[in-house]
Amino acid sequence: MQSFLGSLNYYSRFIDDFAIYASILYELREIDFFEASGQAKARLESDDQNQRDKWARATKAFVVLKGKIVNAPILTHFDPDKRPVVILYASKWAISAALVQEHEGVYKPVAFTSRTRKPNEINYGIVDKDVLALLRVLDVCYTQLVTRSIKVLTRHSTLAWMLNSSGLQGRLGKWAA
Repeated sequence: MQSFLGSLNYYSRFIDDFAIYASILYELREIDFFEASGQAKARLESDDQNQRDKWARATKAFVVLKGKIVNAPILTHFDPDKRPVVILYASKWAISAALVQEHEGVYKPVAFTSRTRKPNEINYGIVDKDVLALLRVLDVCYTQLVTRSIKVLTRHSTLAWMLNSSGLQGRLGKWAA
């Protein structure tokens, strides 16, 4: 599993939503560690159905990632004359973003970025997840996006709410600054 994930990690910038699917496989790495240490048997007996569900999701993620590496989209060069569009996605375990530009009425990918969420980020709300994904793409694609206005597409209208609200507190206030 480690070898497969390592080889895919090299190509992760060409795979849309890489971390979304890979996060399930990263969990398997932890299971392999438990098996090597002899702790897995007691854990497997206690929640057998949960393990079967986890293996089914992992098998599906494995197949999807194999398909995505075979059919990886061809990235286009960034065109400074066209408006950049950022597409955000956040799941329970990972965040993902794509930088695209419209060419002849079709969005063509310029860059993909994704990562699994850290343990302290697992319980974030949907607003925090979307902002985290946006900050990730702004960091990774800084040279293309600096001084340009961007269009952000997301499944939720949380970012519009955040931009219109005043007096943000906590994490959102720190990120907005």
